Amino acid sequence: MVTFKQLEALHWVCRLGTFGSAATKLNTTESAISKRIAELERFFGVELFDRSRRTARPTAEGRKLLELAADALGARDRLLEQMGRESAVVRRFRIGVTELVALTWLPRLVQTLRTQYPDVLLEPEIDLSTQLCQKLELGQLDLVIVPPVFQRDGSISAPLQEMKLSWMCRPGLVRRCRRVPLAEVARHPILMQIGGSGVDVVVDRWLRHQGLSIRRLYAGNSLVALGALTASGFGVSFLPALYFHDHVERGILQTFETEAALPPIRYYAVYRNEGGASSFNAKVARLCVDHCDFSRPRLDASDDGRRARNR
Repeated sequence: MVTFKQLEALHWVCRLGTFGSAATKLNTTESAISKRIAELERFFGVELFDRSRRTARPTAEGRKLLELAADALGARDRLLEQMGRESAVVRRFRIGVTELVALTWLPRLVQTLRTQYPDVLLEPEIDLSTQLCQKLELGQLDLVIVPPVFQRDGSISAPLQEMKLSWMCRPGLVRRCRRVPLAEVARHPILMQIGGSGVDVVVDRWLRHQGLSIRRLYAGNSLVALGALTASGFGVSFLPALYFHDHVERGILQTFETEAALPPIRYYAVYRNEGGASSFNAKVARLCVDHCDFSRPRLDASDDGRRARNR
């Protein structure tokens, strides 16, 4: 008898190109995937993959069964969705986020997911936007929360909140009495993250559109380190306004406005519309819409008291 696990193995081997990648996706071993494919081949009496190639290429019979498997898996998913049991097909869920999301609202999102779906193993991963999108495309992540740097056929993007950026510097480095021309900003090194930051991609494109030639100073991949280097006077930078608001209030950083305002950055929850879990992905994306908040999490009173005593 053919099982859904066997059909899922066929789908993901064809989608990802190797038995190992399919095993990782399905949270099992490569030998288990091989066994399921072998069982399908014995049952139907055909070879489903061309073993002469390094990647798993389906044969003509494999492609035929793949189409039928998609219909069967789709019918199963519609049944589970109608009965409110979308999570039944999800064994683990790999969610990729940027550092800003991890520092702000990811903990609340994870808490909600664990409460609503206790049987799903959650695996958060923190990386730069372009790296996260590449992993989503390769099937190594199920959903990513990123600025608009990714759009592929077969992907769905749920819009989240806009994140406001502010120009920031060490107090006194740039005058605050007026709106600063961008040409004056360009006299300072502009601190940015090293490659792959979706925010930097958007702002860099905006700066080129303004006709501005800037001197970039790359400051690693840490948003926190970028803020510290900015406060130390190494240059100016564009930072998330809400997250660094406390630094401004305490006089660690200074904001200043420019004649041309920085563009707001909208984040998206992006997932692939395939593979038996798209309805669950859509539910997670809706939770992202509900939880998205880029302000710095507030400590409760007990935490504040402990900090005061430890000074």
